[in-house]
Amino acid sequence: MNNVWEQILLEHARIVFKYLIKIGATREDAEDITQETIMKTIECLGQIEPEKMRAWMFKVAIHRYYSLHNKNKSVVKLNEEDLERLLPVFEHVESNILTKEQASELEEVLHGLQPTFQQLLILKYYMELSYKEISEILDVKETHVKTYLQRARKSFKKIWEEKGYE
Repeated sequence: MNNVWEQILLEHARIVFKYLIKIGATREDAEDITQETIMKTIECLGQIEPEKMRAWMFKVAIHRYYSLHNKNKSVVKLNEEDLERLLPVFEHVESNILTKEQASELEEVLHGLQPTFQQLLILKYYMELSYKEISEILDVKETHVKTYLQRARKSFKKIWEEKGYE
């Protein structure tokens, strides 16, 4: 493998690792899954289209994570920095500056969503993946991703308003 491919592979692996941590993997599990994902990617390098490598790696890592852990126990762990990156996407929040109280509120609302909606919002707004990449990772049509994200944002907004947050 040449140096350019190695750099691309390692950069994608770093992003996959961060995502695994965000969806609740322990550091050790995330390291193991990321390493397994790298190995599988190297084995299949000739079969993966270069522009789809990141999505392919996400897909492998997510499947491995869910095979290790019960899908229903998916918990998203967010720190204040993550919350600061998510907050601006919600149109009813006017300020991009998070107070600790707002961060806590955002985390509470995000945890109130079903795991699928949590995952979609993190993939789109934290990991900054395109609709196409998300559709490849989740094995759904791109139009479904857009629809599900719209529902996730709507659900987020509803919970936010029900709790009386501003």
